[in-house]
Amino acid sequence: MILLIDIGNTNTVCAVYNDQKYIKVKRVGKKDNAQAILETFLKYNVTAIAIASVVPMLEDIFIKKINEIFGIEPFVITHNNSNIMLKVDNPNEVGADRLCNAKAAINKVEGSCIIVDFGTATTYDVLNEQQEFIGGAIAPGVDVSANYLIKKAALLKETILAFPKQIIAKNTKTNIQSGVMYGAIYSIEGMIKHINKELGGQANIILTGGFSSLISPKLPHEHILDFNLTLDGIRIIYEENN
Repeated sequence: MILLIDIGNTNTVCAVYNDQKYIKVKRVGKKDNAQAILETFLKYNVTAIAIASVVPMLEDIFIKKINEIFGIEPFVITHNNSNIMLKVDNPNEVGADRLCNAKAAINKVEGSCIIVDFGTATTYDVLNEQQEFIGGAIAPGVDVSANYLIKKAALLKETILAFPKQIIAKNTKTNIQSGVMYGAIYSIEGMIKHINKELGGQANIILTGGFSSLISPKLPHEHILDFNLTLDGIRIIYEENN
């Protein structure tokens, strides 16, 4: 069994994978105790551990605890071991999560691809027709935008992010929902349109990340919804290197 760990800015996702399926997937906040998290996986026969991280300090804590608890040296994803052609100014700047998304997409579809990952940031990862990573875009995440708005406006109260029935909303709560959620949809549509224009064709589209299930039904473009895309990429890169 392999333990896959995706350390993000807001959440860490841990998953046990065995026999071509996920046995357990656990999502925790960054303030949760790393040792306590890892100890919940001691009941599984974990023989390998792979990490993708965009938080160096938290990555160091996990590596230390993994060594103490499991006695295993984890495999850490970098651009050097990703086996992805990175046609960008500085490959070292490409986040491990984006590398994993790209690797999983390469194994899922043929030709060009736009991966939209809804996390703390909304990232657009772009593969050309040769499935080379050529860059993308990073925007504020859906909830980050909403929370910043609520924090800065004294009369706005925290609200559940959902799509209201109409864009022209009738109260403060649905006004926020309309602006944030429909604003996000039309931003995504516009980004996909212009990325496709630069690519010179219609790329495959994959959605992943926390808000992907909420966005997916409203997005008019044909697309694939894959919650485990980053985890799949961690596993694939690990397997290619071992």
